[in-house]
Amino acid sequence: MNSFAGKRLLALVRDGDYAHAGEEEAIERVFGDLPKRSDRWLLDVGCGRGGTADYLRKRGWGRVVGLDRDGESLAYARARYPEVEFVEREACAAPRYLPRRFTQIYLLNVYYALEAQRDALLALRQVAEEGAELRIFDYLDRGGFAEDPLEVDGESIVPHPVVTEAVSRDLAARGWRLLSVELLSEEYRGWYAALARRIEKRAPAIVDRGGEEALAYLRAVYRGILGKIEAGLLGGVLVRAAAA
Repeated sequence: MNSFAGKRLLALVRDGDYAHAGEEEAIERVFGDLPKRSDRWLLDVGCGRGGTADYLRKRGWGRVVGLDRDGESLAYARARYPEVEFVEREACAAPRYLPRRFTQIYLLNVYYALEAQRDALLALRQVAEEGAELRIFDYLDRGGFAEDPLEVDGESIVPHPVVTEAVSRDLAARGWRLLSVELLSEEYRGWYAALARRIEKRAPAIVDRGGEEALAYLRAVYRGILGKIEAGLLGGVLVRAAAA
């Protein structure tokens, strides 16, 4: 669902330009403890269609730059959210193409999709101000998911979920100091149960926009994720770290 077409369908189901679990409720959960400051610069890594970046900007958390490799999604985001700056690059290329450093960097259901997670952590450290904070909101391998992964049509759906021990080690090796790990597996279960219900409610609109195959794929992906959560293999996590 990381393609332009996939994100467009997710926006239809999620009632907004979001591709992460929990939509606006999750944004408030991730950033609710962060004081609002108009002079703060935030970097949204894997910003997609720009909904989260604009949500944070409009509600006073600061000025936001969105970073994503999907040019089609960014073309939509630039037209829809002109007050947010968007840069079309991979996370690992951030130091070469971003014009400033950031006090807050975040990834919402993006880290799991990165093939070079450790390289991305290093690149993001290089665009972080001293004392900056990194927040990773993502899927968690609760144990056993690697041995029983979710695949749909031969595609790995959650290829690299957070493994607590590994992310702690990788953060330290790339210039970050782990602050906290908050488990959100029950929240993820509720969010994905609600999403599965919304897919059924929006089924006619999904078929109208993407066809029967798109509906079947959405069902397989999100019922599959919910099944892994309910089986105790997959969950959710919020990792906070500071630039060391």
